[in-house]
Amino acid sequence: MFQLITTIIAVILIAVDRITKNWAAQALASGDIAVIDKVLYFRYTENTGVAFSMFSDNRWVLVGITSVMLIVALAFFLSGKIKDKLELFALSLIIAGGVGNLIDRLSLGYVIDFIDVRIINFAIFNVADMCITIGAILVCIAAFAAEKREKREQESKQKALDEIDADIEKIFGGGNHE
Repeated sequence: MFQLITTIIAVILIAVDRITKNWAAQALASGDIAVIDKVLYFRYTENTGVAFSMFSDNRWVLVGITSVMLIVALAFFLSGKIKDKLELFALSLIIAGGVGNLIDRLSLGYVIDFIDVRIINFAIFNVADMCITIGAILVCIAAFAAEKREKREQESKQKALDEIDADIEKIFGGGNHE
């Protein structure tokens, strides 16, 4: 059931990404919009690369890499092996973001970016980029939580074994029985 919910969330996020990019292409043609002066602006840009315009003008390489990553993410998502809700949600965000940017690369040859945070020197980005970034952070959090859970379970098992050993010691005493 949760997989269905996260699938619906991914579809909604892809739609939000498309709507906001279409809005940016039309509304920002005449210039930037200050949302919060000197902090946050909407500014239309065409990015032929990835974050900070790295790998610019490598459209088909980026399409290939994105496609492979999406196939892997979808395989994990649909495998039924992931039971952790945080991991499923994180993957749905990554998939939504990957699809959103892949649509741009295939249809336009570039990705539309428009969110410009000026309070720090940061790349201009879009909703799909936010989905990918938040999804990746959540995957890391889920991995750390799983590792912590595993460690607690191991410690709990070891404690139970130690208690059994102590009980056996009480029953049979500390000496050598032959």
